[in-house]
Amino acid sequence: MASLSLGYYPSCDVTTITSGSVSTDDRQQTLLYPCVKIMNITGFDTEQYKVIKGEYVPLACYGELRVNYCITRNIPFLSNSFITNWSQAQVNFERRLLNEAFELPLPYNALYDYNGICFVLSSTYTDKKGVHEQLIAGANMTLYNSKKVFRQGIYELELHPLEPLGVYRLEDVEKLVREPTFDAKPSNMDVMNAILKTNRKHLRNELSETPLDRHCMPDVERAVDEAKRASGRLFLSVKFEFSRNCPSVYMPVIFQRPIMPEQSELRVDRWNPVDEKYFKMTRNARTADVDRARKPNKDILDRLKLILDLPPGLNISLSDGDLIWKYRFYLADKFPETSLAKFILSVRWEYTEQVNQAVELLKQWPPVAPEHVLELFTRQFLHPAGRRFAVCRLEAASDEELILYLYQLVQALRYENWHDVFSVHPKRDGLVSESDISDVKKEGNSEEVKTTNLKSNSKATLSFSTRRGGALQNIERSRDELIGWHPDLKKEWKEDLASFLIRRAQLNFRIANYLYWFLRLEANSNECEDDFSEKDASNSPDTQKMYKHVLNRLLHAFDAGGPTCQKWNIELLQQAQFIQDLCQLLKSVTSDLGNRSRKIELLRSKLDSEEYAHIRHIEKPFPLPLNPDIIICGVQSSTATLFKSFQRPALLTFIQPNGDTYRAILKHGDDLRQDQLVLQMIELMDVILRKENFDLRLTPYKVLATSSRLGLVQFVESISLADILHRSTLLSYLQLKAPSPNGPMGVQKDVMETYIRSCAGYCVITYLLGVGDRHMENLLLTADGHLFHIDFGFILGSDPKPMAPEVRLTRAMIDGMGGPNSSQFNEFWKITFTAFLILRRHANLFLTLFSLMSNTGIQSFNGQQNNASEFLKEHFCVYQSEERAVSRLANRMTESIKAIVPDIMERIHTIVQYMRN
Repeated sequence: MASLSLGYYPSCDVTTITSGSVSTDDRQQTLLYPCVKIMNITGFDTEQYKVIKGEYVPLACYGELRVNYCITRNIPFLSNSFITNWSQAQVNFERRLLNEAFELPLPYNALYDYNGICFVLSSTYTDKKGVHEQLIAGANMTLYNSKKVFRQGIYELELHPLEPLGVYRLEDVEKLVREPTFDAKPSNMDVMNAILKTNRKHLRNELSETPLDRHCMPDVERAVDEAKRASGRLFLSVKFEFSRNCPSVYMPVIFQRPIMPEQSELRVDRWNPVDEKYFKMTRNARTADVDRARKPNKDILDRLKLILDLPPGLNISLSDGDLIWKYRFYLADKFPETSLAKFILSVRWEYTEQVNQAVELLKQWPPVAPEHVLELFTRQFLHPAGRRFAVCRLEAASDEELILYLYQLVQALRYENWHDVFSVHPKRDGLVSESDISDVKKEGNSEEVKTTNLKSNSKATLSFSTRRGGALQNIERSRDELIGWHPDLKKEWKEDLASFLIRRAQLNFRIANYLYWFLRLEANSNECEDDFSEKDASNSPDTQKMYKHVLNRLLHAFDAGGPTCQKWNIELLQQAQFIQDLCQLLKSVTSDLGNRSRKIELLRSKLDSEEYAHIRHIEKPFPLPLNPDIIICGVQSSTATLFKSFQRPALLTFIQPNGDTYRAILKHGDDLRQDQLVLQMIELMDVILRKENFDLRLTPYKVLATSSRLGLVQFVESISLADILHRSTLLSYLQLKAPSPNGPMGVQKDVMETYIRSCAGYCVITYLLGVGDRHMENLLLTADGHLFHIDFGFILGSDPKPMAPEVRLTRAMIDGMGGPNSSQFNEFWKITFTAFLILRRHANLFLTLFSLMSNTGIQSFNGQQNNASEFLKEHFCVYQSEERAVSRLANRMTESIKAIVPDIMERIHTIVQYMRN
């Protein structure tokens, strides 16, 4: 008896497929989204739906028919059933046919067995009050059948009238999703259901073809049509296809629940003789000579490129790791930047011979840009070889580049080998005591790199890559296994990350300034604690001690250096005392029970008093922590003021020795770390765009969080869009500030171009980073046309307002360009898409930078490391073509322009602000 072979894909593994013939060389990678085609609507009679809310409406079902759909979920005890927004497809009213496919908004690997799709047929009706949306009928069906196989083929869905159920809004359909009576499967029509089930089996080639099939199919279709017509019900015919580009590929996709591993599988870190034998045969010095001359053919090269295109943070399979290792010399020569991280992932670090070969190749690795080295500092790469190699290659980064990535490099210290960090002891009195260092050595790093006893005769453990479930993941190995190559490694790559940062800080004060404050922030130096300032618990006590140790090493290096470094040390200590004094001043003012005017008077009087004379006039000027290029010698008391917001931040004017001034906002009670991160990303995007000779006139103002509840923000002279629109229009404001009779729309050409470019830039940036809570109060405009955003308390898709659009682009902003039909608005679209495509090419850099921020305790990263990564992948469209990526952005911008809810929320916000003032 022949054995039965079943082929299927588990849904969690369905990510990409190569379209085209397997034997040809024209295959392309496409993303696998399930595809649904609306075939037709039958049984629809407008007279049956003329009664709305108990009244006969002659103009009911007057507009075009639309099929609304969204993905649902049916989980017991979970109230929320909708997981995607509603989308629409229009239907020809005469033929009632669409016959066009749309992709589901989620791919196969994101759909579970409890997911379904809800269809709602809608139109419009007209009464005395105007035109309204009319929900006609709807139904919900699961995406997986009873055998947990994803549906494929043609289905006849019975749509249930919504008027008797009292449902008049799409949001109200949610309460029906769980009802059995709302199921799309036709009830009491067993014959028709059986015929359709057999048809689907034929379509999936599950039944053998016979000569009678072509004669029977017309009769079968007539039988189905007669059954639907005789029932008098409303039916929606849909066809589930494998994907848009591969509709005829019928490989069953099944949802497979995770299986608990065997006890033997849980102990994958134990010695495996089969693995050791395999790697001795395939990854030894003898095969290295053969590998050096290997050249991949077309198919293998395509597969290698697919592996290299994988975004950061993903583990590679064993087979992919073997392929990378086999062609490592070719990849190092042809693709040194994109293959570096994948090569290090392919190394089995528990085998000494492989480690020696890997280190030897890394020594010869061609130069790569610093942005491609940053991935090696993430928690995925804990082996000292990869990290010290990354430090060595980071030496090529300029001071400006290093400052751009400095915040993330400080976060990367969490994943360093703490044995190396604590092996250098600061000798400065009054710093971390030897007992503190000893405690850390005994307790170890409970978060990342676990250390049991760091005495000379102890066995420390490090995390390296090994096999688990067919992928490369992290387990622990003894340091003694790697002791043979450590001396050679330290000769080639002498510095760990902490030592490198301290050395570079001794060469540039801007690096020293920001490194000092970033380390101080992570060491949890909350110099301004009070009742409402919660202590930052993002770092464990051991992590805080590590950061304090590195901070003390930095200060000792300055103190033990030359006269310049010693001067820097004094200035940094001056900065810390100055910030603490400002904090105490602001606390004393905001704690007063008076109104805002009273508090402003109190602030100015205190600055004029003898108690704060050292703030008003600084005897020894020093660099401002927010911007070390600015030297300050005092604070103006006459211009000090407080903002209207709840925390009452203070606007201070700092005086420079040459008489110039620099204005900054002192915020107390707010966590500015997230704003600091977003402004760093904006500055980085500005640098990337300028390298492409594409200036979007962005305004990356400076933000520095000096603690988890205190910080400084650069003040940019501007006015909010809310204030402008309260008085006139954006175009009128630009015409007033920069009039020109010959310029576009009566505005100076350069100012109009600045407005268009900055508006386009921030549309792209806020879309990519998922910036929420966008209202007209936190969109500002300068007199020379620079539009920019402030207050980044919500990112990565979070938003306090319901139904918030992904892009904040209003009709008022478009009218400022001259309206939707103007040439300026057409130019705006071109600039937006060009900027998006440029930044999209650097998606891996932003994924890496955000992954390094996963354990910082910042609000948007609390327990959401994977969510942040998936959000960025979705918005950068890393798995999609440029055409689809641009189309997605264009759709989101169009939805924002048409959205009504944001305008309503804007009016509510304006009323709240008016009452607050």
